[in-house]
Parts: sequence; structure tokens; C-alpha cells
Amino acid sequence: MSLGVLLIAYLAALYLLAMWFLYRSLRGQNQESTSDTEVRFALKEGQTIIGVGDTTEGMSFYIDDYVMDEKYHDL
Repeated sequence: MSLGVLLIAYLAALYLLAMWFLYRSLRGQNQESTSDTEVRFALKEGQTIIGVGDTTEGMSFYIDDYVMDEKYHDL
């Protein structure tokens, strides 16, 4: 056998081995969504986020019904 054929066979074997390890590692993982990806709130019409705070539990959003008036924006 020539050196090129052995090199291709070696690389194909390494690729198959890597895919097998990847398949084995992904098979045992949990596929359920976690609570961090769930939406906990939604803004209602007219509500505005007026501030964001970082707490030990996560991010806090401060929400108010205040809507800025365009004509008083420059004050």
C-alpha cells in the first residue's frame, strides 16, 4: 500500500473515533429546557423598562407605566 492510502485510512479512522466519542457524550445529556431559558414576564402595552439591576439571584428589571413625552424631552 502506498503512503497516501495509509494516511487517508488513518485520518478516516481518527474521524470516526472522534464522532463516536461525540455521540457517546451527547447521548447522556439532558435535553429538557432549564428554568433559565423560560420567559418569566412580558411587558404589557404602555409599560417601559426604566432600569436594570444586577442581584445575586439574577437581573432585576424595574418597570413603570411612565412614557416619556416628546415635548419635554429637552428639559
